[in-house]
Amino acid sequence: MVLQALIGRGYKLVAFREMKVSESLAKMHYAVHREKPFFHWLVSFICSAPVIAMIFEADGVIQGVRNALGATFVQKAAPDSLRGKYGIWAGINIAHASDAPETAASELALWASEGGLVEDPGAEASARAYIDQYIDGDIDYTMKLREVVKNAIEDRDASRKTLRLLKDLFGKDAAGIHQKDTNALAKAVFDFVREEVEKSK
Repeated sequence: MVLQALIGRGYKLVAFREMKVSESLAKMHYAVHREKPFFHWLVSFICSAPVIAMIFEADGVIQGVRNALGATFVQKAAPDSLRGKYGIWAGINIAHASDAPETAASELALWASEGGLVEDPGAEASARAYIDQYIDGDIDYTMKLREVVKNAIEDRDASRKTLRLLKDLFGKDAAGIHQKDTNALAKAVFDFVREEVEKSK
């Protein structure tokens, strides 16, 4: 859904790669947050399951993509933005986007050298094939995931029951993704819940 929405904005897609992010790449990508308490969670979250890395080109594309995504914090994102529709909670917001030309240039260089993300004339065709692979019978579990996380935080319930619910929901929306990856993603989200519960005590 998110991929389809971004492609539908008319930007030129020049690179597309589904990949697992290495810990070293994640740490370099999020280096600006190294001293912040959520740094280690960011790293574990982006490394937990496959991501789609892309490069779009167009006039005003940086601000355009950021406008489409909406606010970083899910609860502050407009309901019709991509994070408002598909983000789960707070910083579990489904996507990263460069915030300035200088940031984009450094991130492109990093993801090329460390992640193998390179320009490819077939990028858009690959992306459309990816969409076609997953679009049929697509069921969106976002609202249920959001409800589980919200209730767990409000009820201060960082129990194994919450983790089981997350594993079950991520597993349902995972055609072609290995169970160890969906379980790792569920664990990363659960770790976020646990930290929020600890902060509220």
